[in-house]
Amino acid sequence: MSVDTLLKGVRIIELADGVAGPMASCRLGDLAADVIKIEEGEGDWMRRSPPFLKDGRTSAVFYALNRGKRSLRLVGEPQDARILQTLLARSDILITDRSDTDLARLGLDEALSDKGNPKLIVARISAYGASGPLAGKAGSELCAQAMAGYTRYLGSAMQPSVRLGADVAGVSTAIFTTQAVLAALIERGRSGRGQRIDLSLLNSLLAMKTVHLAAQSDPDSFEGPRVGGAYDPPESGWATADAPVTFAFGGAVGANGRPGWTSFVKAVGLQYLLDDPRFDKNGRSTTGLGPKARELKGEYEKSFRRMPASEVVAQVRRFGGFASAYLTHRQLMAEPQARVAEVVVDAGGPADVLDFPAHFSDSRPSPRGTLSALGQHNDEIVKQLGLETIEARAG
Repeated sequence: MSVDTLLKGVRIIELADGVAGPMASCRLGDLAADVIKIEEGEGDWMRRSPPFLKDGRTSAVFYALNRGKRSLRLVGEPQDARILQTLLARSDILITDRSDTDLARLGLDEALSDKGNPKLIVARISAYGASGPLAGKAGSELCAQAMAGYTRYLGSAMQPSVRLGADVAGVSTAIFTTQAVLAALIERGRSGRGQRIDLSLLNSLLAMKTVHLAAQSDPDSFEGPRVGGAYDPPESGWATADAPVTFAFGGAVGANGRPGWTSFVKAVGLQYLLDDPRFDKNGRSTTGLGPKARELKGEYEKSFRRMPASEVVAQVRRFGGFASAYLTHRQLMAEPQARVAEVVVDAGGPADVLDFPAHFSDSRPSPRGTLSALGQHNDEIVKQLGLETIEARAG
């Protein structure tokens, strides 16, 4: 199995802060691309964002998104523009979240045109997109969530909206950026030309609303298990002796449905549910996101509260149902399936990192765990370009 060969020889210039751009280039770096992170002044604001690693000064989130990259710090000198222009002329991809004004200030107008490097692929990330009434307007993760309606899928009906705790706009845009860049690389292999890609936090969230947009012919109708999040109470699982679980049976076969649910309730001491008219004979309506699941949750919990979550989950799976305990971070890291999947690996850095989530038959992504200091590679990169050395001012 080959290592570090998938995108070997591909150079990516990242001129972006925060989550979306840095995460996209980080994942491409895991596939062996050479990523150079361009920073100005004090650098990406994420460098100073808590929580910090054990050394007390390295931002955990900055490390997670920017490991394995080389750092070039612009020092506010006239040669900055020449360095960037020369660098882009010799690169394959630019990933940036900078505005037209910022790019012009950096002297990149011509470098980003066909005159500069016709083979260059440019992925530009913004809050709302490159066209329309909000083009060029500043925006944030929470702005995108609110505008796309994601804040309506948590909480309870008639209660204040709630933001998703994860940076779904930034992360999804990073994933779409990675996909788009790889597609553009394939096309460039045919045509010999790069192209410009427009991505936005808002568009990414809208693209992930496939089921919701299809189901909600009335924008304020939240019916059914796929779009009921803003109408039903928040899902908190079924209580057991130690941790909540989620589980589901379903699928009607014949008059009595599948045998799985029937066998399950017998195994966990709930056989009396077979005679309760409120329960269907396959568990579909009373488990998972079934219409009666919340109403009848307490009946299951009479037995579940006497059992550890692991036993409940094992019994559900034994009879063909879906189940998982609600795991804490520590429990997830100890979960055998997570270890087998190599979700987290030691990449030789100050903390373990998330491995590339896809497994290849003939290649092996190799996450790099080193984190560059601000401006650490100034001299190295400039010398490679054949230009005069500039002060590194690493920080």
